[in-house]
Amino acid sequence: MKRWEESGWTQEDLDKLELSFLTNILELQETEGVDATIAYARYLSMVGVNPDNYPIFLKILALRNHWVADALLGNAEPETFFIKVQPNYYILKECFRALTQAKRGGLYPKALQVYLGLLKVTYQSPLEGYRVYPLNPEDVNNLGKHLDEAQDQKYDLNSSILSILDTIASLVDPGRPSEDQELMSVATQANNIRGKFLDMNKSLDEAIPDLLLKTEDYTQLETPPSKQ
Repeated sequence: MKRWEESGWTQEDLDKLELSFLTNILELQETEGVDATIAYARYLSMVGVNPDNYPIFLKILALRNHWVADALLGNAEPETFFIKVQPNYYILKECFRALTQAKRGGLYPKALQVYLGLLKVTYQSPLEGYRVYPLNPEDVNNLGKHLDEAQDQKYDLNSSILSILDTIASLVDPGRPSEDQELMSVATQANNIRGKFLDMNKSLDEAIPDLLLKTEDYTQLETPPSKQ
């Protein structure tokens, strides 16, 4: 019998202890925790994302620390970071969770590009994407709120969001209204947001509730590492 078993410690106890320390580190409340998480993210980047490990990559990306995100992404193109993984309900739920929890300006642009890349792949065939993850109007609002009205439609992030909204809007044929009211409401809202942004005489607050248009600065929410 191992000595730690003789002292009353079980493998389950040790696993819980180890997990508690890892959980504290990933809270990123202290510089040392950020340093450790950056090292962990670099290791994950070296391993590479695949269908067997993608949840941990989503978890690290959702920590909303751009130094950690940079370490995780490495030299990869953000929009194609998850190219080896087929989008599924879990992935898309995490994407919309991130878009919902962050206010406008609250997501590191590279991290936002990762989420948008996943949505682009999913909804390039709108109905197939909708079957994987059935959007609701609130999801569409939380996507649209990340449009940057200080930039034009050619700005990379705006271009990506507008493209996704366009494909979502095509869920229904304007000339043949759908009998599916939920589908209709999703497509209509996507088209509404896109139209308001592209119309120089309109603004997003005419399509999206004011409460969702509050802003934050992602750089003010981060704990920095010891060496920047």
